Amino acid sequence: MSLDIRIMTLEANERSGFAHRAVAGVGLVGLGLAWAALLLPCMLWLAASHLGRRLEPLTRRFA
Repeated sequence: MSLDIRIMTLEANERSGFAHRAVAGVGLVGLGLAWAALLLPCMLWLAASHLGRRLEPLTRRFA
């Protein structure tokens, strides 16, 4: 039983760094899309609610 320590070459280290950055970028894009999918319906509902409240006095008939 022995410990096998391997030192990465500079080229392998650069490939590894690029792969990590690419995966992190894909993760951030996925996180952004998830937030957009969550927040977009809420923003639309709030906008419609706000617009409805602003237009309500205009549609009311005064006696």
